[in-house]
Amino acid sequence: MIFNFTEGVPDKSEQGLRGILLSQAKVRFAVAIPVILTDIVLYFVLHNAVPLWFLALTIGYALYAAMPFVLTRRASVARMQGLLIGSAISDPLVLSIWIALTGQFGSVIAGFYLFTTLGFGFRTGRSLMYLCQIVSVAGFVLVLTYTPYWQHHTVIGIALLIPMVFVPLYAGALIERLREAREQAERQSRAKSDLLAKVSHELRTPLTGIMATTELLSIENSDHAVRRRTDTILSLSESLLSEINDLLDEAKYSSSGIHLSPTPIDLRQRIESLSETFGTMANRKSLTFKARIDPALASTVSLDGHHLDRILLNLIGNAIKFTETGSVEMSVEILAQTPASYRLRFAISDTGIGIPEDFHQKLFQPFTQVDQGSTRRYGGTGLGLALSRKIVEAMGGDLRVESEIGKGSRFWFELGLERCAALSAERPTDADAPRPAAMRILVVEDNRTSSALIRELLILDGHQVEVCDSGIAALERLTRESFDVLLLDYNLGDMDGIQVLRTYRFGRIDAAPALFLTADATAQTSARLLEAGAAGIVYKPITRASLRDALARLPGRGTAAASPPTPAMAPVATEVARMDRPVLRVVPVSALNEDTLDELRGLNAANAGFLRKLLSQAEIDITRACQQLSDAFANRSYAIVPNVAHALKGVSATVGAIRLATLAGTLLQMSSDELEADGDHLAADLRECSRITVGALRQAISDSCSSGASTGTLHLN
Repeated sequence: MIFNFTEGVPDKSEQGLRGILLSQAKVRFAVAIPVILTDIVLYFVLHNAVPLWFLALTIGYALYAAMPFVLTRRASVARMQGLLIGSAISDPLVLSIWIALTGQFGSVIAGFYLFTTLGFGFRTGRSLMYLCQIVSVAGFVLVLTYTPYWQHHTVIGIALLIPMVFVPLYAGALIERLREAREQAERQSRAKSDLLAKVSHELRTPLTGIMATTELLSIENSDHAVRRRTDTILSLSESLLSEINDLLDEAKYSSSGIHLSPTPIDLRQRIESLSETFGTMANRKSLTFKARIDPALASTVSLDGHHLDRILLNLIGNAIKFTETGSVEMSVEILAQTPASYRLRFAISDTGIGIPEDFHQKLFQPFTQVDQGSTRRYGGTGLGLALSRKIVEAMGGDLRVESEIGKGSRFWFELGLERCAALSAERPTDADAPRPAAMRILVVEDNRTSSALIRELLILDGHQVEVCDSGIAALERLTRESFDVLLLDYNLGDMDGIQVLRTYRFGRIDAAPALFLTADATAQTSARLLEAGAAGIVYKPITRASLRDALARLPGRGTAAASPPTPAMAPVATEVARMDRPVLRVVPVSALNEDTLDELRGLNAANAGFLRKLLSQAEIDITRACQQLSDAFANRSYAIVPNVAHALKGVSATVGAIRLATLAGTLLQMSSDELEADGDHLAADLRECSRITVGALRQAISDSCSSGASTGTLHLN
């Protein structure tokens, strides 16, 4: 029952309850004591003396007001809850006694009934407010009935009594609305956090296949042109990944939340590298792209290269997007220089549609675009310019714009940069990165295609790798075999990686270190994993560099190559290619995405049987998952649908089965009631989609065999 009385208290902890009690005590001293002193002065003026009983009453009230400071010093939560209930009763009682004893002078503080009652309402909720109101009304009614002064001033008493009855009732309705609004805001905040976690998981999914395949292509191909293109793909993938990470951190909207990491970079080389990408983008729209770099710019500068890329990608990308004919130009100009520094101006000009002058300042506000027409035509969220300005400000500059409708736009900013010693002309390759000594590694990952990709990357570095697809299977294997390192997926189908790790370590003194694989890059998840005993965290999508870096950081693990350490890749995230669509019916697209198949074909060029075995395993997984879902619909067993749909979505998207991945994603978002209402239709869609997908997989496997693929070995155990 005590808990019910304090249900409106937001913070029911010891600190929260103590804060309420102390704030009430401070109000008693700050408001009530001056009023009491006023009563004493009035009494003295009218009677030329103050009786001892009046002074005793004042001292007694002062002691009463001081009691919470003493009683709450070391009180438990239960005792402080009791003190709150007690004060809701005693405050109006003490007030009634004061008014009854002081007669006409008590009328000065009669309004404090409402003050006290509403105070409880806004601090603790309606329950204690109504309790205080009941005691106040009862006490004042007794005062009106038995006190001579108030018997002669009944009308005034009733005038005071009416607000005491109705005002708290009205305030209670307002308090309830405020509470509901607060709870709604909290729910929205939680929903926002959940959405950001989902964004962290889902948006970064396709990067796994892209980055892993690109790295393997780069490793296996010595052609300079191919290496240059793969470097560009990796660079852009890292930039995309960093943008997704920024979406997860609202603090990035303010310059104080942007953490710069300046490193020596060859600015000229970086601009030239980006220009290749921008040139390709411009050529697609038949535009001319020019990049002008001041010929006097020769030195390496200290700069956060990622954030500079981010700014230029936003500004030049916008310029190309909003330009239909003509050209886009980027320039880097030296405004001033000393032997130790440069003052540079970066400018991007276009011949595009232009921006109205009255919109120039609004342009840098988040989620703002010129008009709805441009939003529908050109797309985008309106975040790019807002974030770019914040980054420029964090770097010490100011992003500015000048534009005129129909005549194009020009964005520019100026930065002061320190000069650095020239970098080595030869770019360190992935093969030059520090490679940990060969280890025996257990990979625990429920997405078999993801585990296959991780296994390939580890084997390339000479590690002995075993794979398990569930927490139970991993624990069974760990009871029989020893490993140097565990790679644990945080979200497994049967249990999460933390449970696996704790169970494995229970009673052991020689447990292997564990690295967690996760798509969730939030601070809360990182803290939880480290608290659980993680030796490190590898964020998805997994890359060869991120695996090397994580393994090299393990205590006591040397490296096979003594080359200087290279910076670790930015934290990255999630399983292989997943796609959500907000529709229920099978969408009219090809059963398998050819681009995804092409990426998988190039993943391990040395092993021609890789794709065939991967698709064969995918066919088995898809058939099994679809059968489980069909049985669930037939038996109305909807509790298992989310887990099975999650697995189906992952394996389908991995091999490019977009239609099946779409349907699985839809099932994940549906409640049991929705599944019940549309179960027959969904089951029919699932059967038809799985039939088409399995047929396409078998055809792709047949094509792979007929193309002369050799029987390479791919372990998907």
